[in-house]
Amino acid sequence: MPSDGLDTQYRGDGSLSTNGSMARSRAWRIALLVALSLLLAALLYVAYYYSQNRRAPSFTFSTNASETVQPLSYLYSFAGTGATSMTRPTGVAIDGDRCYVTDFAYRTVRAYTLDGTYLFGFGDIKDGSVTKMNSPVHIAVGPDNTIWVTDRALNALYVFDRNGKFLRKFLPNGDASYKWGPLALTFGPNGDLYVTDVGDSAKHQVFVFGTDGKVKAQWGSTEQVTMATDSPGKFSFPNGIAVRGTGADALVFVADGDNRRIQEFRPDGTFVSIINTSGTPRGVALDAQGHLFVVDALAHRVDLYNDAGGSLANFGENGVGPGQFSFPNDIAFNTADGHAFITDRDNNQVQVWGALVGEIPGITKITPDTAWVPFALAALVLLPLILLALRPRKFVATPDFIDGMIASENVTQMAARRFRWIVTEKDALRYVGKSAEGLKLDELLHGEPFSESDAAAIRSKLGVLAEPSQVLAMAKRAHVLCTEDIDLARFAVALGIDVYDRASWLKRFGKKLA
Repeated sequence: MPSDGLDTQYRGDGSLSTNGSMARSRAWRIALLVALSLLLAALLYVAYYYSQNRRAPSFTFSTNASETVQPLSYLYSFAGTGATSMTRPTGVAIDGDRCYVTDFAYRTVRAYTLDGTYLFGFGDIKDGSVTKMNSPVHIAVGPDNTIWVTDRALNALYVFDRNGKFLRKFLPNGDASYKWGPLALTFGPNGDLYVTDVGDSAKHQVFVFGTDGKVKAQWGSTEQVTMATDSPGKFSFPNGIAVRGTGADALVFVADGDNRRIQEFRPDGTFVSIINTSGTPRGVALDAQGHLFVVDALAHRVDLYNDAGGSLANFGENGVGPGQFSFPNDIAFNTADGHAFITDRDNNQVQVWGALVGEIPGITKITPDTAWVPFALAALVLLPLILLALRPRKFVATPDFIDGMIASENVTQMAARRFRWIVTEKDALRYVGKSAEGLKLDELLHGEPFSESDAAAIRSKLGVLAEPSQVLAMAKRAHVLCTEDIDLARFAVALGIDVYDRASWLKRFGKKLA
């Protein structure tokens, strides 16, 4: 078996594996220790601040000094407990004293009080032979306080009453045969329904429906752009939508996710302008002053823009601590107090941000006794090492690798707790609703966004096409790629990425599970 001197093996069948030869260097381990030391210092500060103020400090809220804004601070989070715990919360909506959250992994909608007390869950429907939702994503509250939920796998929009009772399936123009794939949705001030549609891969678009369910406007088609200013009116997975104002001068903000931008339109589809965002925009919402808040999944933060689309501020950062996000997805405002509710998808919680004014209603006060602080500090000293030890190993995988594991009945080998399987969001759709060896593939495989700047750099360096560059950008960050594609494997090796095909992965990791 020939080798290139780096333990990269080329087999007789043309497959390639690095067998882990490109593991982190000594310099990287030193950098990791420095990072852990900084994290420890930050955690100690949080503990001290909390003991003195009985509230966690807010993190990373930067502003543009050219315009005054009221900053939001991290207030609290909630996630449920036991059987009511959230797993991959995706969409969020506020109706009066209730917060509704779509739980993608458990295929349900959960209702909470605004302070995070669990109330109930729902997901039963009547849609032909289908009796339960499959992949609820986005959620909105109708003018009559009904709850509207899009289901990505069933390509449908369902309507429930405030207590979770199924009412009906929304049919565009009343046509039960209409084929579409509703994703993001919102209601305008006049009651019109705005929905992004990704059902046709060649025609990602926006619909506007009147209160009678008839189409009032429709625009858009699919295009993956290179520059954010290219091809106005073209979309690539529009994941959020919000409306400001009424009449012909109203503005419709569409989060054009994979094109890394917000597009602004009039209600009739007339293009207005483009906002170049920091990464991958998802959920969008407007506060009482009309400022636009954009959840950026890849930057792990929320960006704030003014009326003209100028950047005002941002808050949040990547992590697992108070005020830190891991792939946030959606945002909704409580109009009564201006608090923002944000789904923190991979941290399995909803975070609440707002102005710090007095005590937070419904949140239990902590007694002033701080005798517990030394013990908490001791636990925090060990926390980074514990988290590092428990961190799952990440593998970026391509469909040919996954399909090979399915065909060879080795999916259970992939399901070890210490492994996290990452695929592109496009590839994740292939496995929605599918199972193998008793395992739900859409729970095993985690669709995540890629960095377009990383992908562009790889295209420039290696001359690869768009889709391979996206996979390589994700693998570059995870340091590992699992694929059966020899050409893709060679490009990965050139980027210093460890590569495994099915046989080499099973040889190295499968025996440990036997």
